[in-house]
Amino acid sequence: MSQSIGRAVEILRLVASSTDGKRLVDLQRETGLTKPTVHRILNALRGHGFIDQHEDSKRYTLGQEISMLGWSAGHQAYDLRDICADNMVEVAQRTGDTSFLSVRSGYDVVCLDRQSGSYPVKAFTIDVGNRRPIGVGAGGVVLLASLSEEERKDAYVAVKGRLDQFPAIDLKAIRHAVDRALDCGYALSNGFVLAEVRGIGVPIRNIEGRTVAALSLAAIKDRITPERLPELLTVLKAGASQIEQRLASAMQSKARGTA
Repeated sequence: MSQSIGRAVEILRLVASSTDGKRLVDLQRETGLTKPTVHRILNALRGHGFIDQHEDSKRYTLGQEISMLGWSAGHQAYDLRDICADNMVEVAQRTGDTSFLSVRSGYDVVCLDRQSGSYPVKAFTIDVGNRRPIGVGAGGVVLLASLSEEERKDAYVAVKGRLDQFPAIDLKAIRHAVDRALDCGYALSNGFVLAEVRGIGVPIRNIEGRTVAALSLAAIKDRITPERLPELLTVLKAGASQIEQRLASAMQSKARGTA
């Protein structure tokens, strides 16, 4: 049973990672499962409203039930995007660059929010709601570095075959960036997503000390230089610290409400 659930979750995440849906053959190739197995799981998910299939293209997309579950969850817990909103804007305003809020979903990273600063050349490396393999980009490196050593090994295996759309990066570069982040306490992405763009990121931790999100900046390379790095890190770390304080208050309020 646990294996079937794991396969269904993997398929849901793969479908969610595509803006225009996935074909059966895509899911078969990316999961390594047989066609009948993938088809059986898809039919089960469709039956519960978690997956839809478009009649014309035959592509699979997320179903309405996923939105309903998300809506219900949002009314039972704190909203991380709301908690971070003011600091996201502040980081973008103080630096002039683009700030990002990212969270981990399995072996993916999802962009929850993005705010642009005043500098005229924008570094929009990912859109809100989009996914990409964990370890790609500064936020992804932060979240990958937060995992245990055993979890990181599994993550490296999972993302190895998904880097084709990011020709500037490979598994060796991701490993190096993660090792560096573990040593320095922050992540640096140098052309991982776009050749002329750099990114830096720091963790956001909950009251238990667990990393729940990443706060990062992206800009053209001339904007993130060794000379400017300390200034940018100061802004990022201040923003993350304030978010952590709000997050702790939200978690304590929720705990009191359920006591």
